[in-house]
Amino acid sequence: MRRLAIAAGLMLGACSQQPGNEIAATNVMTPVANDVVPINSASPIPASPDSGEPGKLPPANGATPRYVGRWAATEQLCASGAWRFYATHLETAGEVSCSYDRVDKVPGGYDLHAMCTAEAPPMPDLIKLRFAESAQAMLVESKTLKSTGLIYCGPLKE
Repeated sequence: MRRLAIAAGLMLGACSQQPGNEIAATNVMTPVANDVVPINSASPIPASPDSGEPGKLPPANGATPRYVGRWAATEQLCASGAWRFYATHLETAGEVSCSYDRVDKVPGGYDLHAMCTAEAPPMPDLIKLRFAESAQAMLVESKTLKSTGLIYCGPLKE
C-alpha cells in the first residue's frame, strides 16, 4: 500500500501531457545510451539475462530498454494480469495494445510515441514511462492507458 501511495504521488507530479508526433510506423526508434537509434520493427529486442528480478526494477543500463518485460499493478496480478512491454509494442491484460512509432529516452524514463487500439480505431498517444527508484515501480502516464504505477514481474516469456 505504501508503494502504491508513493507511486501515485510521484505520478501526479512527474509529467505534463504533451501531444505526440505521428510518424510512419516503418521504423521504430529505441534508445541506446543517450541517443535514439532506428531499429527494424521485424526484429524486436529479446529480454536479456540482466532484465532484473520480480519486484525489483530492471537495471537502467541493461542491454534492453528498461521497460521491456512483464509489469502489473500488484504482485498478485503478475500471474494473470501482467502488461507485456516489448521493445516495439505493448499489450495490456485488457483490450489495449499499442505499437510504438518512436521511443525517446528522457530523464527518468522513456516517452513512447504510439498508436493505440482500445475497442476503437487506432489513436495516437504519448505514453510516458518514468521509474520511481524508491518505490521500485514504473509510472505510466497516457490518455489511452489507465495512468498507473506498475511493478516488474519478470522478463517476457516468448
